[in-house]
Amino acid sequence: MPNIQYTKSLPVVAEPDVLVCGTGLAGIGAAVGAARNGASVMAVDRMGFAGGFFTNIIGSAFDGFVYEETGKPVVGGLVFEMLERMGVVEPGQAPNLVYNVNGDFTEVEKHPDRVIPRTDPELFKKASDDVLIESGVQPLFHTQVSDVIMDGSRVDTVIVSNKDGLVAVKPKNVIDATGDADVAAWAGAPYEVAESLQPMSLHFRIGFVELTFELRRKCAAVLDKARAEGKIGLYGGPWPATFSGRDIYFNVIRTPGNATNPADWTNAEIQGRRDAWTMFELWKEALPEFKDAYFFTSGPTAGSRESRRIVGDYMLTGDDIRTARRQDDVVVLGAWRIDRHPENTAGYHEQPVVPPYDISYRTLLPQGVENLWVAGRCHSATSEALASSRVTANSMGMGQAAGVAAAMASSSGFDSRGVSITELQDRLTAADVILDPASAMQGL
Repeated sequence: MPNIQYTKSLPVVAEPDVLVCGTGLAGIGAAVGAARNGASVMAVDRMGFAGGFFTNIIGSAFDGFVYEETGKPVVGGLVFEMLERMGVVEPGQAPNLVYNVNGDFTEVEKHPDRVIPRTDPELFKKASDDVLIESGVQPLFHTQVSDVIMDGSRVDTVIVSNKDGLVAVKPKNVIDATGDADVAAWAGAPYEVAESLQPMSLHFRIGFVELTFELRRKCAAVLDKARAEGKIGLYGGPWPATFSGRDIYFNVIRTPGNATNPADWTNAEIQGRRDAWTMFELWKEALPEFKDAYFFTSGPTAGSRESRRIVGDYMLTGDDIRTARRQDDVVVLGAWRIDRHPENTAGYHEQPVVPPYDISYRTLLPQGVENLWVAGRCHSATSEALASSRVTANSMGMGQAAGVAAAMASSSGFDSRGVSITELQDRLTAADVILDPASAMQGL
């Protein structure tokens, strides 16, 4: 296809200290962390609400929040606060409770007495709005990052598009929380894409049905039989959870693709909706528990587990995770399993349990750019390591660290690599971020 040349003078609509691109889990952490440390912050998102995985795709609980062997938190800070804001835990109690790893009934059955770090999508939308506004962040929804203008090794301008057309934002510092490393890639930073990506998924909810441990097994058996009969293709799990006790949220759709490819993303949503309805109809036909069931909603968008991964000043590896290698510049802990969803097989997959491990500040720094941080599933990690570090609680923790660091850089005039690690860690621990795994290991 031919190229065209296009020239236009764009208005500069904002000049914040920190521009946060994306308001998913990483973006919320970044925006709040920066604003609470004195920076002026604009946060843009293509959706009409914040929340990322929990609201765009529909998620049920904070994955990676705890070490599953003990149920003790490994990620604190803003994750604690969001659980309190949603009424999941009482104020001040979050650090002291024992939690399940998430809301999936596969896991809840193992420890039914533990607290579920639940994240109802509508509650999370409201809690996200509240925490952003109360922290002094200027959110701008329905706004898509479209391009980056560089000045040497610095991001000078970020072009965004919304109902004003193409407009420009000129920040001092930028945090890429897009999930796909859009800003970093367009800024010319190096990145990797695995040859075999984890599949995309469209989550959905069914109303007027009561989830039980036995019903989970029945749903899995129906899908296994249907696949053997050629009635359905790929799927994962299923991993069901409930928000109300009278509904089921399903993480089960499995669609190969790369979210940075518009055709793949489109296909993931169209095929995902088809598969969701096929599964619903199979369950309704085979299981009496689904007699009054109602297909309530599918996620507003299909979700991606893996796409671009930046090449940062340090790359987290699977060996780092398995050996719990300590890092002098740790800014958040991880403990989620090495949970790599296969793109060509159906059902459940192996998820090796790992001990709490350090995520280095350097994994947030894309090589070759001075005033840009990334946070979330596009941080610097091998594909194997990302299978653990990509999840929600870790993403929010990475974002909070990046936000605090960006605020420090904005006030000092340093670039991302000139930030004092000791001061950054002190500010994070003062905000209840957990940087020492000792408390999570108690009771072993």
